[in-house]
Amino acid sequence: MIRGFYAGASCLISQQTNLNTIANNIANVGTTAFKPQEVAFSTLMYQRVSGGAGEGSYISNGHGVKVEKTGVDFSQGDLQNTNRPMDCAILGDGFFAVENSVDGTVTYTRDGNFKLSLDGSNAYLANSAGNYILNADGERIEITGFTTDADGNVTGGFDPAEVGVYIFPNPYGLELLGGNQYKATEISGEAEAVADPEIKVGFLENSRAQITLEMVKMIEASKGFSFGSKVIQTADEMEKVINSLR
Repeated sequence: MIRGFYAGASCLISQQTNLNTIANNIANVGTTAFKPQEVAFSTLMYQRVSGGAGEGSYISNGHGVKVEKTGVDFSQGDLQNTNRPMDCAILGDGFFAVENSVDGTVTYTRDGNFKLSLDGSNAYLANSAGNYILNADGERIEITGFTTDADGNVTGGFDPAEVGVYIFPNPYGLELLGGNQYKATEISGEAEAVADPEIKVGFLENSRAQITLEMVKMIEASKGFSFGSKVIQTADEMEKVINSLR
């Protein structure tokens, strides 16, 4: 019966990871250019035990389930017209490169909600956190010749052709950092600048997470969690019966 406890526990652990992932997707339904995560499962090793109809017959006995991987759905999200001159949305594959204003590290994102960031007498293109957006050469994009009205709207000075878009040999190998940011890894390969990227100005890419789909997945995961709990409960009851026979 100990095997039943382990199998049930593996189900609870796996489905808890699944529920946490789904909850994160739901929380980011309204996040610009968010890409939802998906959990994939695999069975643990099977064991052949004697039994069945006759001599030499065996029964395959499973040991539960585990999380094989957590992937990301990089499918294109719908575009929303904002009419803001610095909002950018990538059409197709690719990421914007972002240089951290504090430590200089470079990360990647699909979020094109850009603005001006003043550094002394210079103005640079930056994201909502104040980190610098890079061009195709990996350099900061300086904004000149702009004007700002009373409502804070910027006119002129911004050329979307300067914005760099980068692709990876294996984008599914990128490390998720949170805050809609990704980091290059050995698995993802080095970032490569796109020669002629398609950027839609005045638009933002909506979150790819769909609330209805995520709610269905949450119901399925909850059922799986309940099933694992029931397996443990049943194994415990059977263990009690066996112990009472001694």
